[in-house]
Amino acid sequence: MRSFLLPALLAAALWPGAAAADHPSGATEADMRELQADLALLDDTMADLPAGHARAEEFRQRADDLRDDLTWLKVQIRRHRQDRREGTGATTAEVDALRATIADLQRDLDDSLDRRLTGQATLPQGTEVVVRLEQSLSSRTARREDRVNASVVDTVTWEGRTAIPAGTRVRGIVTNVEPAERPAKGGQLDLAFDSIWLDDRTRTDLRTRVVSLRPGIDKSETVQRGGLGAVLGGVLGSIIGGTEGAVIGAILGVGGGIVATKGEDVSLPVGTLVTLQLDRPLVVRP
Repeated sequence: MRSFLLPALLAAALWPGAAAADHPSGATEADMRELQADLALLDDTMADLPAGHARAEEFRQRADDLRDDLTWLKVQIRRHRQDRREGTGATTAEVDALRATIADLQRDLDDSLDRRLTGQATLPQGTEVVVRLEQSLSSRTARREDRVNASVVDTVTWEGRTAIPAGTRVRGIVTNVEPAERPAKGGQLDLAFDSIWLDDRTRTDLRTRVVSLRPGIDKSETVQRGGLGAVLGGVLGSIIGGTEGAVIGAILGVGGGIVATKGEDVSLPVGTLVTLQLDRPLVVRP
């Protein structure tokens, strides 16, 4: 089985008009983070594939074809950055095509391993969902009712089946903000994540509270994991990295407010990992 994405990408590169409409902005850092999340999930699933599985050879061949496509993209991004040009060095079309290929393989793996959700599931109150912030937040600059974008980091399962895949979009809102007042009063930031896109098209209401914070992944984590994610590892890390500095803030009581120490503002860089807890059951349908 040969890769169908790579020839298309090469054709786009050789035909001047093919990708021109996608420049100069091209794929964003958020697009790259979503690609990274897709690869991390696929790597985890591939690692669980039994050696004697009837379709093991087919899946590994498809993974090898995907590795070729990722290598091509890696070279393109690296050359772009070596030339000190702005942007990521990849077009939106290229990243979307890669994500579609990954999604096809992920779907077939899930079906083959009997992991796909086939009926309605109800995640109980108290279920935890870890999300990664797609933007920085500060009690100094945030305003009440500002929107907050995030994506699910770890797949949430229900009875051994995938209920919420990694990479699922989640949206929240700033419900209250208080800037720091030196030297005695620390800043406070209250967040409520209220929307989730389970099928990437349909918005579902969500009711959660923040229960913990921690810094995002280190730039080298993708490389350390191995697998397909390691192909883009260093070059992708140089674009999206982990967090832009330390997380400043701690959870205040059961309400989920985030507070900083005296005189400091709450500072949550891009990539900060936020653990949410469901305040009411969430119905998930395939």
